[in-house]
Amino acid sequence: MEMPESKRAFGLNGWLRSIPPFIWPALFASGSGTRLFAPRRRFDPGSPELMDRPGMDRALLREELQTLEYFNRHAGGHWLVLQYVKRFAASHPPASLNILDLGTGAADIPRALVAWARQNQRSLTITAVDGNPEMLEFAREAGRDWPEIQFEQHDLRALPYARGSFDLVLCSLTLHHFTTADAVTILHQIHQLARGGYIVNDLRRNWLTLWTTAFFALTLSRSPIFRNDALQSCRAAFTVRELRALAEQAGLSNFQIEPHQALCRMVLTGRK
Repeated sequence: MEMPESKRAFGLNGWLRSIPPFIWPALFASGSGTRLFAPRRRFDPGSPELMDRPGMDRALLREELQTLEYFNRHAGGHWLVLQYVKRFAASHPPASLNILDLGTGAADIPRALVAWARQNQRSLTITAVDGNPEMLEFAREAGRDWPEIQFEQHDLRALPYARGSFDLVLCSLTLHHFTTADAVTILHQIHQLARGGYIVNDLRRNWLTLWTTAFFALTLSRSPIFRNDALQSCRAAFTVRELRALAEQAGLSNFQIEPHQALCRMVLTGRK
């Protein structure tokens, strides 16, 4: 898959000049104070990321989803999730895996997992869930040749499935789109619905993540959605300490959190 926006090579001065004026407050503002390793979390449910807003221009939304898939494919997002799924599959006795993917977006991670399963003669079925009907429309379009994936629209805070319905529950780059209370609710449901285990992969909020994301957003894409949402996601993400507290509030016990990608991501995993 090709990068949907042409890439541009910038020197440091060129990169600094390319930063729009509205970006600087997002880089330096820390909410109610400055922290050494991470800014304070900034999340306003009344001002969601552009891609989450209804009525978004379809062409821009499609471009945004393609950009996210490009970065997932080439910057290790698919690889990261696949390593954990492989680890789980190696210790899972049945030949078939029934997986729930929450916040699936364009379902690029489910497609990457099915591609791996096909290559390794594994039987895999995935229920890909998102609350955004426009995203699911794109996901269904991209998933036409992937019958192993079933698409469903549900509010992630109120899922209709019975306890223990899935061998494995995935949730990638999704928790930061929710309030702290809603994130606890989603983690609780993940724990309830997983029969075997769960993998929650998300951004890790710190200054390194913020600056790295700003660099790539401003040099590799001209998409207004990507430029805005990439930084907004970094400011809304949780820290490892916060994610651990959320997991404990949600009733998770047998879990661990590991940092990845130069501390820019973290993965929470658990077994039942």
